[in-house]
Amino acid sequence: MASEVSGGPSRQARVGAASRRQTQDRLLRAAAEEFVESGYAGATVSRIAKRAGVTVQTLYLAWGSKRALLRAYMTESLKAGYGSPDAVGSLFEGKTGREVTTLLAQIVGKTAETSSLAWRLHRDAAATDEEIAADWNLLQLLRRGTFERIVAHIPEDDLRPGLTREAARDTAWAIASPESYELLVVRAGYSLDEFVGWMEATLAAGLLKH
Repeated sequence: MASEVSGGPSRQARVGAASRRQTQDRLLRAAAEEFVESGYAGATVSRIAKRAGVTVQTLYLAWGSKRALLRAYMTESLKAGYGSPDAVGSLFEGKTGREVTTLLAQIVGKTAETSSLAWRLHRDAAATDEEIAADWNLLQLLRRGTFERIVAHIPEDDLRPGLTREAARDTAWAIASPESYELLVVRAGYSLDEFVGWMEATLAAGLLKH
């Protein structure tokens, strides 16, 4: 009663919010399974709802669209790798250039392992859905911004001579990318450790003076 009088949420409101979060989580897990099995284009809201044990109407109330579920799947996959972009940036504070490239390779390797499928699904869906294509472009720009914040932590004296911060950002953005993971791990058969080692060496060669 005190919380209701003081303006805080009532017990009923808290229970309702928790129930909605549980429903959203259940639908997100069901959508992930459906996307993995059928791809984005082949996935249907009716099968996702059935997997989650709810109605299609509940799915729309909880998420709004299949497109929103795909974005949430992508976001959760990235978080499983390294958390929020802001949290990542703070990990590089006070490090040498070599420490930055080593840590970046490790983080990207871990992230790629958890999010490569979600990334590929989102990219493929962008080819046929204009709104997802716009979202895909935004994700790319956000990722580029994350690399800008990371590269900013490399001390000036450690950067390769003549390399601007902008060029360093784009070099790292291209090397430590989901596309590199797909080429080397998925297609060329690199192990995750080999991929991380390649990234570390290539980032150092592209960004740091020797």
